[in-house]
Amino acid sequence: MFDALALDRPMLEAGQLWRLWTGHLVHVDPAHAGLNLTALVMLAVVAVRSQAMGRLLLASLVLMPVISIGVLLLLPDLQWYAGLSGLLHGWLAWLLVQRRGIVAVVGLALLGLKLWWEMSSGAVGGTGVSVTTEAHRLGAAGGLVLAWAAHGWRAARGRGRLTSRSVRAPR
Repeated sequence: MFDALALDRPMLEAGQLWRLWTGHLVHVDPAHAGLNLTALVMLAVVAVRSQAMGRLLLASLVLMPVISIGVLLLLPDLQWYAGLSGLLHGWLAWLLVQRRGIVAVVGLALLGLKLWWEMSSGAVGGTGVSVTTEAHRLGAAGGLVLAWAAHGWRAARGRGRLTSRSVRAPR
């Protein structure tokens, strides 16, 4: 299963585009999967409680290939990638922006510190798996951009600047 779904550069270049999404769903070992699934459950609880799960899942469809392509561009020697942590960083950033207020400010500051620490000191993790920290930064940046875009969209709709006519595709 791993070989068929992991983000594998040669297979992607051969046309297996689904790997841009599925590479985030497979893990190299049970410890790696366990860490990611624990974080996923915690973030999913927050998303459900804030009634944001549907929007977050939709954002994930955009975040997954953005993270995948970004990792491949930033790391030209990387041959494969697997794991959910990049997407989870995107979820966390997205949820914090949606939250707003002091919790969001402190949470985003802590997320930024974590990403800075990873960048300056290398990978974290106790699973023995090499951590692709670039995926964390790409996920967080993508989550921020999508959350701010969604917030701007809702604000513009609320002010009447966007109507169903203004967003319709031309005929």
